[in-house]
Amino acid sequence: MMEWKESPDSTWRKELGGAEKIYRFTSTIFRATGHEHWGLYTVCQIKFSADLTSEEVIVALRNGWKALRFEFPALTLIPDGYEAVYPGISEGGISSVQDAIDDWAQKTCRADPLLTVEEILANYKLHDLPELIWLPATSQVVLLISHWRCDGLGTCMLLNRLFQLVSAKASGIVPEDWTVEKDLAKISPSIEDAAGAPMTSNPEIEETAREMSKFREKTLKTFGVPYNGDRTTLPSQTAVQVTTFTAESTKTLVEACRARKITVAAAIHAALATAAFELTSAKDVDEYVTVMAVSFRPYLQKPYNTESHACRTYVTGIAPEVSKNASFEEQTTALTNLFKNWHTDKMSRALRELYRGASQALLSPPPRPAGPPPNPPSGITHSNLGVVDQFIKGRYYGGDQDSTSDAPPFVEVTDFRFGVSVLTRQMMLYPWTFRGQLNLSINYNKAYYDSDAADKVLLGIQQKLEEELNLVLEACN
Repeated sequence: MMEWKESPDSTWRKELGGAEKIYRFTSTIFRATGHEHWGLYTVCQIKFSADLTSEEVIVALRNGWKALRFEFPALTLIPDGYEAVYPGISEGGISSVQDAIDDWAQKTCRADPLLTVEEILANYKLHDLPELIWLPATSQVVLLISHWRCDGLGTCMLLNRLFQLVSAKASGIVPEDWTVEKDLAKISPSIEDAAGAPMTSNPEIEETAREMSKFREKTLKTFGVPYNGDRTTLPSQTAVQVTTFTAESTKTLVEACRARKITVAAAIHAALATAAFELTSAKDVDEYVTVMAVSFRPYLQKPYNTESHACRTYVTGIAPEVSKNASFEEQTTALTNLFKNWHTDKMSRALRELYRGASQALLSPPPRPAGPPPNPPSGITHSNLGVVDQFIKGRYYGGDQDSTSDAPPFVEVTDFRFGVSVLTRQMMLYPWTFRGQLNLSINYNKAYYDSDAADKVLLGIQQKLEEELNLVLEACN
């Protein structure tokens, strides 16, 4: 495990892990535009205690944000190439540390009475620091954070802890026992270190890494869906389309999948494959393959599998294959088995070797073969968040409040949204359930798709689920 090293300028530096290098590289591939690719956004619709003024809401959020920083100092890290930099803080006492924290909060936490979530997403800039934005007009909290720093479920856990701190009326004042060393000790390790992957490789590890990397070769060869423009068309704004189903329809879908001994994620992925088969202009395609992000958190060593390590990217990728000629039952049975059993101990041990090779291939690619460049990928990826209520409790009571009483909570999350900024020709599907309602969200770039294209994917998934599971899904929007 690599250690933090102090620099002459009083900062501390540490090389990013292999997986983090990949996400950092990906986030900056459109640096010239000033925008970030795969920048995460998480939105919570909030209902605060009725006796709070608008000014008190902003103060409470900022104090909670500063308190969150003391629990997750990784929120202050700044990328420099492929190193993470912990900024220097003066040793002039608690007051100077407080000044540094206040300055960080001033840069990263703000209220904007005019912006909408859609406008923030459309203009998602390349971030060196995370950003928490309060939208008083719509009562929404928006967290923007780079994927090298955190993953989707991590953002949920961070916001869950933020609302706990806000409801507890956190002060955001520097703890009396604060030190730089304690801060550094709280910064979670890379996924390779958290999984216990050995520093040195061996033939078995190398073979496992080779097998794991084969899925990337498959996804490079998969078919895409038609997009606007050509290979020279530059990206424009990121956009999103969401379908939210009623709680009753969601319950019916869950019960139908349970009766067939398949997961909802498997049913959605098989339906997505059908939508992709119907949209593609490619000839003679018989298999749909796409990258799917899966959480590595349940398989990490203790304590890295807990909420105290929310601020880190602990996901990996798999490549589910769906045969066009297989029945829905065959497709979903195979997918259910994959989604439940994709992880092995060998995989954990091979992570360092896998990401070392993958990051080297990105940062120092071999010369490209002669001839025209390959067509840009335009498939549809799928990353399932699952039941978000497991990570965002939804109702937060202050220290003097009793959650069993009839009194309203100090903070209540009434709606949830998640997604990423997209600057490529790929569409990205994010399903999740919150407060008993299934959401299907498609993120895309307006240069390559319009809202009708995204709607076709969402409608295709819905129709396939209805047809195969013999049910009717009613959408709220």
